[in-house]
Amino acid sequence: MNNRERTIAVFEHRKPDRLIWQPRLHYWYSVNKARGTLPEKYEGWDLLAIYDDLDASPRAYHYFNDTIKVVEGDRVKRVEKSDGNYIYTKYETPKGNLVEVAKITEFGAASMKIEYLLKSIEDFDVLEYILRSQRFIFDKDLYEERKALLGDRSEPSITVPWGSIQRFFILYMGFQRGIIALWKHKENVENLLRVFDENDDERFALIRRTPFKLINFGDNIDEGLCSPTLFRRYMIPYYKKRTRDLHQAGKYCTSHWDGKVKRLLPYIRETGLDGLECVPPLPQGNVTLEELKEALEDKILVDGIPAINFLPFVKKDELKTFVNKLLRIFSPNIIVGISDMLPPDGDIEKVRMISEMIKEHSP
Repeated sequence: MNNRERTIAVFEHRKPDRLIWQPRLHYWYSVNKARGTLPEKYEGWDLLAIYDDLDASPRAYHYFNDTIKVVEGDRVKRVEKSDGNYIYTKYETPKGNLVEVAKITEFGAASMKIEYLLKSIEDFDVLEYILRSQRFIFDKDLYEERKALLGDRSEPSITVPWGSIQRFFILYMGFQRGIIALWKHKENVENLLRVFDENDDERFALIRRTPFKLINFGDNIDEGLCSPTLFRRYMIPYYKKRTRDLHQAGKYCTSHWDGKVKRLLPYIRETGLDGLECVPPLPQGNVTLEELKEALEDKILVDGIPAINFLPFVKKDELKTFVNKLLRIFSPNIIVGISDMLPPDGDIEKVRMISEMIKEHSP
């Protein structure tokens, strides 16, 4: 089997010949390349060559997410510029303008919003106009190019943007302003969420027609930001609708739950998801491996090794013990990876060590 075949076997609950080791190394690579601290061996190497050297598989959505393109309406002008420290994004529409500012983080490997598009409920009409004007296209040529680039290293997959209330908080208004708006202007917020849903109807209708078999919901779930009450009201209906439609098209669905999720795990069966990506067990998150397995039952776990285990203060023997336990509990319903990514100061030789462990493990 190759890694594409192994991935589909896992989701179809067939036994692969071996498990897949799929650590996310992009952030580690970008930061170390920018600051000139890549291991001497890897100087001048591209990331896929490093994956091959480590006998590991890349998470494919990093390569395929931009194959689904958003096309703004004819009367919507989107302008983005950067001064090297900040990224400024402005939407100009007949209904008014919206501005977002993001700060570029150290070494330029990421950015964080410091000013959101929505400042008050008065901005909702402008965003609604933008979203109702959008359409989506699938870049088949880019898909084929990226598919050829990855080869059999991993099964093509795509991440869809945050859904429902998570999109409202994370993408458009920020948590503090967003939760106050939800409290004071619930009807306005829920009307906007319906616009999100209508916008998603076209996005998902397109995705149903693409060759992708694996769809990941990039929802960044954490019970501190999405409480059980909010999750039940907004996220469960969202997941149920989208997973049902995607399953009918022969797709498998996971979601990126990368925070503390213990109080949300009892609802996993209601979502229709085939698995969870990135859940960090203790001590990084707030669930044990046993609790996570009990909640998931036969659903797929993608990742599972806390990122902090790759930092220097965690000994290799401790990491080996954790990985052996993870494999014993979840195999074969697992695609092993790091929850969330290898930190910039993480030990790349630990990644190699786990590659050897995966090869020796019988699923």
